[in-house]
Amino acid sequence: LDFGGATACQRPQRARGTMVFCCFSDQPPNEVKSRGASGARNGALLDKQNNPNEFAVGLKDACCKDPICCCGTMIGMTCGLSACYFRNKVLSTYGNGIEDYVCCQGYVPKICCIDTPNMCRGNGMALCCEGCCCPFFSLSIARLHLMDAKQVRPDPMDWQIIAFSNCCQILSCICDILACFIQELETLADLIDCIADAITCSVAGCMGAQINYEIKMGGGAPNSHMMER
Repeated sequence: LDFGGATACQRPQRARGTMVFCCFSDQPPNEVKSRGASGARNGALLDKQNNPNEFAVGLKDACCKDPICCCGTMIGMTCGLSACYFRNKVLSTYGNGIEDYVCCQGYVPKICCIDTPNMCRGNGMALCCEGCCCPFFSLSIARLHLMDAKQVRPDPMDWQIIAFSNCCQILSCICDILACFIQELETLADLIDCIADAITCSVAGCMGAQINYEIKMGGGAPNSHMMER
C-alpha cells in the first residue's frame, strides 16, 4: 500500500526512529539562556529558524545517506581533523578559502577585551588551533556558516537530537561531580562519560555527513553579512 509516497512497511520504521527522541521537543526554544561562546552559537542557530530553505538531508538521515563520511568524521573528531577539514571546505566552497577565516567565523561576539570577530583573520594556524582545541564547537561553526550561505533552516528533529546530546553531557557532568564525593560512583561516572562522548561523536558524524552532502548538492553563495564580519 502507498500512503502519500511512503509504503506501509516504511512508515513504522520512521515512527520507531522518532520515538527515541520523543522526550525532547522538536520546536526551537523561544530564547537562548546559555551565555558565552555556546550561547552565541545557539543564538546564531535560532536566528536561522526562518530561513527559506531546508537541508537536502536531515541530521537523523545523514548517516545512512553518507555512511563513509559519517564514520570518518566521528574518527577524525577525536583529534580535531574533521573540524579543520569542514571549516576549510565550507570556507573554500562559499568564499575565498582560508582568506575569509576569522575566529569562530564572527559568530561569537567580542568578549571583554578579546575582539573575537576580528581575531586571526586569514590565519590557517588559527583554524587548526580552533579545530583541535574545540572540535565539536568548530564543526558547529562550519555548519552555521553553510546555513548562512545557503539560507538553510534547522530540521525540526535537529533540536531533539542536539537536546538529547546536551542532556547526556549534563548527566555525565553531574555524575563526575558526585563521584568526587562518593568513591563507589567512579566506575559508573566513567561509563556514563564514555556513553556521552560516544553520542556526541555520533552527532558530530551526522553533522559532517550532512555538511558534505549539502555541499555536493551545490547552490548557495557567499553571504554578504558573513563577509563583513
